Amino acid sequence: MDTSRDAVARRYGEHLTDRDLLALTGDRPDQVDALRRRPELILDLLDRPAVADAVLTATRDEGERFRYVSPFLVFAAAAHRASASLVGHTSVLDRTAPRSRIPILDGPVIAAFAADPAHRLFLAELLASYARLASGVVWRRDDRGWHRRRWDELDLPRLAELVADVPPEERAGIWRRIGDGALFLAGVYPEYAERAYGATGTARLQRTTGLALRGEGPVGELLEDLAGRAYRQTHGAVPPGVVESPSSARRLLTIIADRYLHRDAVVGPS
Repeated sequence: MDTSRDAVARRYGEHLTDRDLLALTGDRPDQVDALRRRPELILDLLDRPAVADAVLTATRDEGERFRYVSPFLVFAAAAHRASASLVGHTSVLDRTAPRSRIPILDGPVIAAFAADPAHRLFLAELLASYARLASGVVWRRDDRGWHRRRWDELDLPRLAELVADVPPEERAGIWRRIGDGALFLAGVYPEYAERAYGATGTARLQRTTGLALRGEGPVGELLEDLAGRAYRQTHGAVPPGVVESPSSARRLLTIIADRYLHRDAVVGPS
């Protein structure tokens, strides 16, 4: 994966619609083409707190019309805004358990992680990918015949079972989705993760993934461990900093979720 700033900027340009670019320029159509030609300017704009805040706090205009922007732009703005807010802080609030926050002295570490454009892109893409959950049905055959199995992207054990059912060249994509789901649940919906994996979930994840996960400890740490190990199976599709430090990615997700996603009673998985 090319993690250079220019490559990251090109990815932003691929994700963003003309309406997104119009929102970033403050409704100046003459600047949209410039952003298409030089996508690195998109990163510069999102690094301005006033621009990111305008995306995150957009309301209806005087004509009672909503501005329609893509989920990716909203999450990118949140990632950039959270990153900027960490500069100069020695501590950050982090979850130690569901509904529990304490300051930890990792502020400079998380700030350095968040300052990497590839990491912000990774988290914006991850969050946008869950704007609509995917699900489906697979048929599996055993000694008793064919069986119909449903799956969805946040049922991590069931998703892991698909690894054996797809051709080898497609397995990296499933491992990527397992890692994404683990980080998403740990960082954005820890209460749901606790309910889903707090009792027998650890043993089931061990069995279905075949990975040597840590057997004890908080569910959030288990999911961080799962994410890091799953991403190692993706053949470089995930930024190295995320693979090496899934805990930093999860902590930044937590900050983004607490400040920008849950403040308006976002509904979680059921």
